[in-house]
Amino acid sequence: MANQSLRQSEIDSLQYIATMTNELVQMAEAGRFPMISYLLGMAYAEAFDVLRGARPPRHSKFGSDPLHPKVHSRDTHAQPRRA
Repeated sequence: MANQSLRQSEIDSLQYIATMTNELVQMAEAGRFPMISYLLGMAYAEAFDVLRGARPPRHSKFGSDPLHPKVHSRDTHAQPRRA
């Protein structure tokens, strides 16, 4: 079932994330927090999709780490405001 392009540590992490988000979905539903339940459900679905190979593990537009996108050199300097 696991995506063959993932390392074992990534598979373990995704399985843990899927398990925990599923439990959090159940807690949010019991607490009547529909938006939180929905968002956690989407996180669960994403983790499960990556595990089964239905989605790529990384998005190319972000580079190798989706939480820390690459900064282009031209983006590091402040631009003057124009009126």
